[in-house]
Formats: sequence, structure tokens, C-alpha cells
Amino acid sequence: MTAPAHGTALAPADERALLAARGPVPGRRLAQRLPGRIRVALMAWLFFWFFLGCPVLALVILPALRLFSRDPRATATRFLNDGLRLVTRAARACGVVDYADPAPPPSIDRGAPYVLVSNHPTFVDMLLLLGSFPELTCVTSGRWSKHWALGPVLRATNYLPGPGSGEAESDDMLGAMVRHLEAGHPLLVFPEGQRSHPDRLRRLRRGAVAAAAAANVPIASLFLGIDRPYLTKEVPLSRPPTPAPVYTFEWLDVVRPDDFDRDPRRIQRHLEERYAARFAEQRAKQLSLQ
Repeated sequence: MTAPAHGTALAPADERALLAARGPVPGRRLAQRLPGRIRVALMAWLFFWFFLGCPVLALVILPALRLFSRDPRATATRFLNDGLRLVTRAARACGVVDYADPAPPPSIDRGAPYVLVSNHPTFVDMLLLLGSFPELTCVTSGRWSKHWALGPVLRATNYLPGPGSGEAESDDMLGAMVRHLEAGHPLLVFPEGQRSHPDRLRRLRRGAVAAAAAANVPIASLFLGIDRPYLTKEVPLSRPPTPAPVYTFEWLDVVRPDDFDRDPRRIQRHLEERYAARFAEQRAKQLSLQ
């Protein structure tokens, strides 16, 4: 099988076929055979060092970047996203999850602002997407913005502080997102706000659509699939399935606000219908395999 050309979106079946065609690399093949407890311990160790490294990043590396970078915040954002990519690839190498590197969103200029929206099946979705598309920023949890280790790192980037952060920007999140997009920053948003229910999507909040319509930037809608429940509220890190669950990345649509007369209600209905139909399809397939 020939790998897809760069920039071509993959349907889930194509992505699974690509994984099968590549076959696991030797390290991943070994990791898949390790007992679940060892794979979990490897991931816990990795996250421990990631959090331990945050103060070093904030106190040493980021100040050095400010001395030598023309745009320290953009450099810090890329640096952090590259670190998240290392974490998710290490998770893949440890046999905790598996995925083919996602194709970029079709017909999107990644050097210009856009909004990427996605469903939210697991707690590592943000790490996967920020690590895969290093130009992205996101709205961070207000709690994380105040964290003693992560807070200084997040505040050094172009990430937006979320409600509860104590920052002035978080008092008017819609206005902050519009200004953020108008300043040229691509933005990742999970409209559900929390992880999806196992049997249904949560209600999609309207903030991402309203901001994209106001700033007149495209919305790339992504459906994240996972073939077996894992890293959810019901199936935590400590209970890894064997073999590792496979993530799939499927681009549903690229919405241009002008095509909907920049009406956020029409755009919202369109996206809700697309996500509801795709989730129902996935759910029916999952039930058929039980």
C-alpha cells in the first residue's frame, strides 16, 4: 500500500490500513507485548518527568528563549507543543496507545488563523492534537494556569487562559478568542467542554463557532475515534487494553463562515448534525462488535 500524499485527509479505514501496512516498528512491537502494568508504569514515569521538567522549562529554558527569539511567546508555544508531541509519541512507543500521524486539515492555510474543533473522547486528545499541529494554541483550564509548575509555562505561551485563571482575558472569553484569532493565532477548541459520554456526545457549546464567525476564519471539524474505550472516566490509565487502542483522525468538514452568511446559528446546526451522524455511525459499529 502506498502512503497517502502529504496534506490528504485519511478516513478511518484508510488509517487502519496504513497502520497495518507499516507494521509496528521494533520498539512498539516489544512494547505491545509488555504486561499492562509495565506499560502503565512507563507512562506514569514519563508524565512524572514532564511535570518535573516544567519548572526547569519556566526558570531556565523559556528565559533563554526570550533573549534570542524575535517572538518569545510564539517560540515558547512551539517549544511546548513539540514537547507534547514527544510525550504522545513516547506513549505510542510504550504501547499505551497507537495512531498514525494525522494528515493536516484539508484546504486550510496553517500559517493563517483558523479554528480546529473536535469531539473529546479521552483525556489525551489535547496532547495529541497540539503535538500533531504545533501552530495551534488552545484555551487552558483556569486551574492549570494557576498551577505552580505548569502555570509559568502556560503564561509564557500564546495559549489563552480560561475562566478561573484570574487573568483579565478570561473575563470575556468570546471577545478574547475573537481578538486571538484576529491577531493571527490558530485555535483548538473542544466544544463539548468535557470528555464525551461513552454512548453520546455532550451538547456542543457555541463559543468556538461564534468566535470563528466574528473573526471570519475557517473552522476545521475533526472527529477523533478510538476503537476501544481507554483513557476515559470509565477506563483509566491503570487499565490498558491489549493490544493498544488505535486512535483515528477523520476530517469531517472545513466550514467557511461566508458560506453560511457568517450566521453562527446556521454553522452550529451544521456541525451538530455532522458530529451526531458520525458518532451514531461509530456507536453502531462498536455495538456490533460486542
